[in-house]
Amino acid sequence: MVKVIYGKKGMGKTKILLDAANAMALEDAKNVVFIDDSNQLMYNLSHKVRFINVSEFPPDSPPVFIGFLHGIISSNYDVNGIFIDGLTYFLKEDINALEQFFKEINCISQKYNIAFYISINGDLDKMPEYLKEYAA
Repeated sequence: MVKVIYGKKGMGKTKILLDAANAMALEDAKNVVFIDDSNQLMYNLSHKVRFINVSEFPPDSPPVFIGFLHGIISSNYDVNGIFIDGLTYFLKEDINALEQFFKEINCISQKYNIAFYISINGDLDKMPEYLKEYAA
């Protein structure tokens, strides 16, 4: 399952991700991963959530980030949820250019039975058509 929380800055997307990650970590014996581009949110998460500051491992393209995700999964087969806050901030790609990236995320999700929750800043009226199937 891939869910995208899409909206303008300040609409509460990060809070939705934090609450969902904490809830999943408390409900499930498996592992939850939260990826952000700074350490600012680290202390808002349960100690059961594995926090990764992606700026320490800077993925400079969608294929590199896909490889990064495979590395996370291969190092821990018990991952059941991956939360990614502000995807386009650290990928530095226009959302319209990420359709193939989302197809790959969806394949990873299905293959390994991992739920992905991804927040993206943008105007809802300009949300790309391909993203609508993932909209939360």
